[in-house]
Amino acid sequence: MIEQMFIDLPQFNVYSNSLSPIIHYSKEHTSSSVLNESEIEKLLPYARQTDFILTTFHEIVDDLNYDKEKFENIIFTFDDDYDMLKEFISKLNPVIKSHNELLKISDKILSNLIKAQNELGIIISQKEFS
Repeated sequence: MIEQMFIDLPQFNVYSNSLSPIIHYSKEHTSSSVLNESEIEKLLPYARQTDFILTTFHEIVDDLNYDKEKFENIIFTFDDDYDMLKEFISKLNPVIKSHNELLKISDKILSNLIKAQNELGIIISQKEFS
């Protein structure tokens, strides 16, 4: 359902698809699970793609057709993704090479999620209060 809401925002769709494997893996592994290094290595390309998308997200945000409800839903989605990723990376072991790489990429993703949320929030407040 949420993907249908963002048909006119292909970058968000690519973002959702790139983060889906990480979300799926995170849901499958409880806090007591040992995170398998080979599985983490499989997640790295998705993390890199997510990082790239969020790094460039701010470049297109001003060009999007304004829709308050859509923007608010993106903000909420980013907030949920932030919480999930923060919890997921807390289970990583920085001594393991693939875990360390995923930690570094994830830190950038977390920063960019906050920036994207802030930018969308600013656009909403400018449009609503002007």
